[in-house]
Amino acid sequence: MDLLNSRVKRDEDIAWRVIEGEALVVDPKGQMIYPLNEAGTRIWELIDGKNTCNDIVLAISGEFEADAGDIKKDVLEFTEDLLKKELALRCD
Repeated sequence: MDLLNSRVKRDEDIAWRVIEGEALVVDPKGQMIYPLNEAGTRIWELIDGKNTCNDIVLAISGEFEADAGDIKKDVLEFTEDLLKKELALRCD
């Protein structure tokens, strides 16, 4: 199944907190802290196992002013990066 139609969720073992509108994601395995900008934070919040990546693209498109094609590309790249770093998992 392609990523656009997949459901992805945050790894439950990953600690995170939003401070002044931006998330800090803590990876205990890699001992890394990832600061996320506003758009990244919103994507991170939406990666809950219920939304498909396409649902997230549509939500971000409604909340941020940017080209729809760029948003789709950015959401998919960001999600792929989270999956590679094992910060998120595919649900299907």
